[in-house]
Amino acid sequence: MSARDAGGRPRRSAPGRVRRAAWHHPEWTLALVAVACWAVLVALHLRGGGVAAGPAPGAARASANATAMHHAAMHHAAMHHATGQPPEGTGGWLAAQGTWLLMAPAMMLPSALPAARHVALNSRWRRRQRGGAVFAGAYLAVWLLFGLVAVSVARLAGLPERAGWPLAAALAVAAGWELTAAKRRCLRACHQTLPLPPDGWKADAACARFGLRYGWACLGACWALMLAMAIAGHASLLLMVVLTTIVVAEEGLVKGTRLVGVAALVLAATAATVAVAA
Repeated sequence: MSARDAGGRPRRSAPGRVRRAAWHHPEWTLALVAVACWAVLVALHLRGGGVAAGPAPGAARASANATAMHHAAMHHAAMHHATGQPPEGTGGWLAAQGTWLLMAPAMMLPSALPAARHVALNSRWRRRQRGGAVFAGAYLAVWLLFGLVAVSVARLAGLPERAGWPLAAALAVAAGWELTAAKRRCLRACHQTLPLPPDGWKADAACARFGLRYGWACLGACWALMLAMAIAGHASLLLMVVLTTIVVAEEGLVKGTRLVGVAALVLAATAATVAVAA
């Protein structure tokens, strides 16, 4: 006989409870995608960063070699500049775009979870996960296209990761954008929903349209924040946390428009900090 709970209902196994929770909360799947992207970015950050542990044997020789390599790299870049060619090949551009493919879901999916839940709950039970996936795909497509342009422009301009003054200027622009009426209109648009057909190809098309519409509103609200991240790159993990917190607070809360003043102050202070450290 199958085990039963106190109410006499059949007791589900742990995998069954997990599956049922996933169908009742389909937005959790997207949350797991965001968590996975954050985990990869943190791993990249830890692998790229180093902790100084004092001089090692042969440090002077290594320093001299590093200096020689630096001068050679500068000469190489100067030669490319003289010939009109970019100092980096497609490898650097592809690496930057790959980083953006992780940053966009990590930073923007958490704020889209309420909208994804709306899409899923307005779909038939058997296609809840599918509806949320179509919405998220269309939504992220907007941000991936923005990143394709923004990261490419940053690379063509020769901006290194965590470039001090350009990053400070981008954060100052983001602080000013927070105080505009256009920013508040875009935030209000982020909370608007659409009626969705429950099933069929019309439901998929409606989910995609809603994802694009939501992505466009979100782009209008957060383009300046993400422009700063296009300049900073994944190495600025603390900045990612700060900007993600602002995005989630403004778009996830119904009264997010009331937070624009606080967000502007935080961004202005961050811009000043980066400028002083530059």
